[in-house]
Amino acid sequence: MIREAIDTLVKKENLTRSKMIAVMEEIMNGKATPSQIASFLTALRCKGETVDEITGAAEVMRMKAESIKISAKNILVDTCGTGGDEMNTFNISTVAAFVAAGAGIRIAKHGNRSVSSKCGSADLMEALGVNINMTPLNVSKCIEKIGIGFLFAPIFHKAMKHASLTRKEIGIRTIFNILGPLTNPASARAQVIGVYDSSLTESLAHVLKNLGTKEAMIINGHPGMDEISITGPTRVSHLKDGRVKNYTIDPGEFGYSLRQRERLGGGDVDRNREIAVSILEGKKGFEREIVEINAAAAVLVGGGAQSLREGIMAARNSIDQGRAKKKLDDLVVFSNSVA
Repeated sequence: MIREAIDTLVKKENLTRSKMIAVMEEIMNGKATPSQIASFLTALRCKGETVDEITGAAEVMRMKAESIKISAKNILVDTCGTGGDEMNTFNISTVAAFVAAGAGIRIAKHGNRSVSSKCGSADLMEALGVNINMTPLNVSKCIEKIGIGFLFAPIFHKAMKHASLTRKEIGIRTIFNILGPLTNPASARAQVIGVYDSSLTESLAHVLKNLGTKEAMIINGHPGMDEISITGPTRVSHLKDGRVKNYTIDPGEFGYSLRQRERLGGGDVDRNREIAVSILEGKKGFEREIVEINAAAAVLVGGGAQSLREGIMAARNSIDQGRAKKKLDDLVVFSNSVA
């Protein structure tokens, strides 16, 4: 099937949802060769992924994943983005997850090590002292007890081992960048997903609709950032109650002065850790501001605010009252106590 699919894709023709499911089954079951996987991913990237193709691939990954159940009544939120925006910013969505958790939102943070950047969410979590190798059962207990847990992708998506080396070797963003945020093992019903291309926001909103997500904000910020931006406007496709609404967030409306993108650079793991800790400890500045507005989106979709403005206030209070930093401290203690 994968050879037939490659032929279809190089002709710039779309795969049906069922054919995409069949191809992903071959890849996830180890029946496709590395060369076939590389050709397939590259051809699909060049053609551009459709809603049906992404939905079919996500369905297979969800089926293959080791899922966990959370007994907490509160809706679970994930802030996992696609990465691949080549902006080299610090780990905004990871820090925002702690801030949202401090605001009372239950976070099931899905993530992995870096593929196309210097520091992935798993790299940062590890540098902060979090044991990222918790068993699925312990991650579940962690979320229930402290309100935030980290779901390290290789532990939950073991079938990905058949594609991970190829993905790293070809070194370009592929459909797997898109699939990561769509395949949360805790079945988070609310999400904030940053994407590297503004043309993907509406498509992914419809994919999440197909997958049964309750509420999600799919975002692409100026100038192509996979976060809500404070350097310019952000495009949003907002899924809520089965409907998708497109709009723009202007950071100026919330009192943020436009910042130069270069001032949001992250660098290596140590630099990302330094930035993360400084924000959670309350340091003012542009780095904190972009975390505030992204955490606000997580608070909004998680039901902790009625508007983004209200969510920003909740995010600020989370930091200023020390609750965001306490979530990190609690996660470090719990994750290492069960190691």
